[in-house]
Amino acid sequence: MKSKNAALTFNFEWNSLIKDVIRGLWAIVLIALITLMGIQVVEKSIYTPTYTSTAVLVVRSRVGTSGAFSSLTASVEMANIFTEVFKQNSLKKLAAENLGYETFDGTITTSLTESTNLLNVSVKAKDPEMAFLLLQSILEVYPEVTEAVFTDSIIDIVSEPKMPTTPSNSRLMVYRNEIIFLSMLAEGGLIVLFSLFRGTVKEEKGFSDKVDSKLIGIVSHERPHLSKKERFKKKKRALLINDAYSSLQFTEDYKKLCTKFEYMYRHQQKKTFAISSVAENEGKSTVAANIALALSDRGYNVVLLDLDVRKPSIYKIFDFHDAIESDFSDVLSKKIELSNFNFYRYRKSKLTIAFNKSVHDTSNELLINNQILGEVLTELKAKADFVIIDTPPISVSADAISIAEVSDSTILIVRTDCVPVEDINDAILNLTESGANLEGCILNNVYKPFTLFGQMGADERGYYGQSNYYNYAKSGKQSSVDEKQEGESFSADSLNSLNSNE
Repeated sequence: MKSKNAALTFNFEWNSLIKDVIRGLWAIVLIALITLMGIQVVEKSIYTPTYTSTAVLVVRSRVGTSGAFSSLTASVEMANIFTEVFKQNSLKKLAAENLGYETFDGTITTSLTESTNLLNVSVKAKDPEMAFLLLQSILEVYPEVTEAVFTDSIIDIVSEPKMPTTPSNSRLMVYRNEIIFLSMLAEGGLIVLFSLFRGTVKEEKGFSDKVDSKLIGIVSHERPHLSKKERFKKKKRALLINDAYSSLQFTEDYKKLCTKFEYMYRHQQKKTFAISSVAENEGKSTVAANIALALSDRGYNVVLLDLDVRKPSIYKIFDFHDAIESDFSDVLSKKIELSNFNFYRYRKSKLTIAFNKSVHDTSNELLINNQILGEVLTELKAKADFVIIDTPPISVSADAISIAEVSDSTILIVRTDCVPVEDINDAILNLTESGANLEGCILNNVYKPFTLFGQMGADERGYYGQSNYYNYAKSGKQSSVDEKQEGESFSADSLNSLNSNE
């Protein structure tokens, strides 16, 4: 068994990463809004604004000197002394009494402009008017303190104090853009990390290191070609290799898979293949339908059985919505005999389909509690070259295990970046322990590696991406073995006339 730590390895795949970032945009926007609200809450709860009023004074010395340089030096020394004088408590007390206050509700700070005799005096207070009044009062009363002591100094006011209009202390809101950007960047980084280390299979390269089964082949990502009207109506179109718009790479992938099925048929005498997946929406029904189409295109008589009776979809893929007369589940529940069941021929190919349209919640009673399926497969194997079976997902129903036990081989469809590796390996273990012959896995929806030329459409897929080799757009949906009218069906006995030569 693969180590569980293998699922936590770094795995870069450009399309998966881009999708995760786009899907996570809502989280990035949400974290930005939460950060903005958090800043506002913090400011209202703990932030106290303070206001500062500042005046600029020039300090000069009265003492005569022999030169301008000596006079400036003496003035600077005197100004430096006054930086401490203006902080004295006695001066604060006088300034408060001058205004009729009991206390000086502010903070005085002083500083010298470098290499000058300019003295900056500031007062900080919680109220802008209070800061202005306190500073004005200091400028009025300071001569009472200084003139008696510093008789050789002259102080002039260069810049009068003004009423402050904005807080002087830092606010979080001032840096809100930077904080929000950093929070969004952090959230985006988490999304990228989760994407890179998510325990899923994202590409062919990492499959063998994570999954306890061999890789049979891959199916490249194919973009559905819908008209504007179909997009507006949100209509879904099946991805089939005989579609006029199917890319060359998409059809070539199924040709390669078809070759491997031929090998198992000719060298291992295997005819019945159960196509399953771990979870829903991994594309198993589409893969089963295209494998059946590819084999029939090579001249093999192929029977496609829809045994996903909980959620049948084969009739949707082939657009048989109104022509189905009976469900194949009626054969499994003994309501009708296989010889009386109406199979359908897809156009004029050698593909024969047994549809299910009705949903059965009690599918276990149809498949697990009886042996009819084994008998039906034995009879179909005698009349057809290949029997391709679309089963339910393993995690949804035990039917898949039951079908796998009576099939020659089981193929597990693994969609890229969909199911955790642990769940895939658990499903593989369940299949092998039940006695099913697990042939391997097909990796579905594989994106091509990111290249500059590839994104510009200048590689082989860009030039030859659209193939018209399978353009059956104007042909009928179904016809009988002997080219009966469209919409007619035929019984299982008619399969005898179409056996291909080995």
